[in-house]
Amino acid sequence: MKNYCYQLIILGKDFDIQEAIISSLEDKVKEIGIEISHFKIINNKNFEEYTDASPSFCIYLGRNEAGSQFADVELLKEIVVDASLVLPIVQGSLKDFNQCVPNIISTYNGLAVSEKDKDIKVEKIANNILEAFSLLRKNRRVFISYKRDESTSIAIQLYEALEKNGFDVFLDTHSIRPSEPFQDELWHRMADSDVVVLLNTSNFLGSMWTTQELAMANKLLLGMIVISWPDHSIKDHRDAEISFPIQLKANDFNNKGKQLDDNVVDIIIGNVESIRARTLAARRDNLISNFMKMAKSKGYKPQLDSYKIISMTKNNEEIVLVPAVGIPNSLNYESSSIFVEEISKEKYKHVYILFDETCIRDYWLKHLKWLDSSLSVETLSILKVQKWLTN
Repeated sequence: MKNYCYQLIILGKDFDIQEAIISSLEDKVKEIGIEISHFKIINNKNFEEYTDASPSFCIYLGRNEAGSQFADVELLKEIVVDASLVLPIVQGSLKDFNQCVPNIISTYNGLAVSEKDKDIKVEKIANNILEAFSLLRKNRRVFISYKRDESTSIAIQLYEALEKNGFDVFLDTHSIRPSEPFQDELWHRMADSDVVVLLNTSNFLGSMWTTQELAMANKLLLGMIVISWPDHSIKDHRDAEISFPIQLKANDFNNKGKQLDDNVVDIIIGNVESIRARTLAARRDNLISNFMKMAKSKGYKPQLDSYKIISMTKNNEEIVLVPAVGIPNSLNYESSSIFVEEISKEKYKHVYILFDETCIRDYWLKHLKWLDSSLSVETLSILKVQKWLTN
């Protein structure tokens, strides 16, 4: 097995944020079940350990200091030449961006961090790092579940705020095109979401549709932010595998109850960021454990490595399975093949993407079958594993 590591490179001038980023990243790595030993932190003191042969992500920290020179510019140039991803992070405001970072990354999309939003931004940065290493899905999908006659205006407010913060948000009134089968598309989109934001108003369970959404979110093991109205107990919706309750108070509302206060919205967004990694881990580990149980019950001896990849022998041939959360697409085929080859130092003839087809629409399943017939990698639904094991 190749010594494959993820390189986090931190350059520039710290403004009391570096330690918080590393701590948050370590917490999230533990949550998703990857060994922290697979990560290496590189800075200007051990930069000679950097290699372009392993995946890397660079953070450049910038402060606006009049008359001072930018730090680590030559090292940064090497990173840029190697086409590694770079995230400029500046203190204060993006208005000072060009005064905080060198010209070589002045056209990069950056992030500003202030004392007020530091905690939320640290969560976002840690997630960004995991996304860059394909350890957390780049599709930052959120599903808003609500009762239309009780919380439509707040659902729209959260939709807009989450979109502004880089999430792909599903809201039934905004996200389903005319002529699409409404309920089928709703379940399809839920299956590809990471987190459900549930607006727990007094009569949320009074609708058959919202009751079904809650049940399906639990079945799919989606993380849940349960936002309960002042007159409603949060105890009614604690069945989710991973949930974070927020109990609203009367003074959390503006505009006669039609809008949430901005501070509450910020708390909601921060918690959505926070539970994404745990949700991914729970759904992926559920796939893995179900497969391992079924394979062992049929007499196979599947092995799970520290990268969460399953290998086993079937019909005298080596099989490798890469668990995928959500709805697979063509990029999953490519990244799975490359990843397996990178860490194993050999090319496997049989590589499978293990996924759950629950709620995925038929047209997409047909598309996956077409990709299976066209590419060297194939998909395998956990719902069809029992039959596959006996073939």
